[in-house]
Amino acid sequence: MKALIIAHGGIENIDILKKLYPSYDIVICADGGAKYAYACDIIPDYLIGDFDSIDNKILDFYTLRNVSIEKYPKNKDYTDTELCIYKAIDLGCSELCIFAGIGSRIDHSLGNIGLLHIIKSYGAQGYIITENETIYLCNDMLSLKGKEGDIISIIPFFGDAEGVTTEGLLYSLNNDTIKFGYPIGVSNVMVNNECIIKIVSGEILVIKQNNENNIL
Repeated sequence: MKALIIAHGGIENIDILKKLYPSYDIVICADGGAKYAYACDIIPDYLIGDFDSIDNKILDFYTLRNVSIEKYPKNKDYTDTELCIYKAIDLGCSELCIFAGIGSRIDHSLGNIGLLHIIKSYGAQGYIITENETIYLCNDMLSLKGKEGDIISIIPFFGDAEGVTTEGLLYSLNNDTIKFGYPIGVSNVMVNNECIIKIVSGEILVIKQNNENNIL
C-alpha cells in the first residue's frame, strides 16, 4: 500500500496535492497539515498529532466525519510527522510520501528529511514532495523518470557516499566517492527521460527539481 502523509510545511499551490491524492491508498494528516486536506476536500483516513497547530474548525469538521483521530500530549518524544510514519508502517504501507515536509523552520525540515532514513530502516520507500522538488534517500539503487534537462542533485547523508555510479546524467560518476559536506553533486542534469543512481556504501539524498507537470 501507498501512504500520503500531509505535513504542515509551506505550500501555496495546493493543486499539487489534488493531483497526488488519487495515487495513494491511505491518507494521514499530521496535525496542522489537515488544512491542506481540508482545502482540497480530502477526507483523510487518520489525523494524528498533539493538535497545537490545527484550526479547531477543521478538527471539528473531521471529527463529525468519523476520521480516526489520534491525539498525543504536547510533551512527547516524537514529532507529529514521525508518528504518522509509524502509523503508515504499522498499516503495512511500503511506499510513503511526505507532502509539505519542508517549510520555513529548518529544524522541522531537517527532521523530516531524517525520517527518510527511518522509513528505509523499515524496508519501505519514502520521499518528500514540495512545490519545487522531490527528495529521496538512497542506500542502494534509485531509478527516476523525468525529461532531458531536469536537475538532479546528489548529496551525501550520514557520512561519505562510496561507490556512487550514475547513468543518464550529464556529469557521470563511476564507482566514485562523494565526501560528506562537499557539494560536488549539486545540480547535475538528466540527458534523457530516465536516470539511475547506485551506491555501494553510505546514504545519499537525491533531489529532483520539479515542475507542475512533472512531480514524480
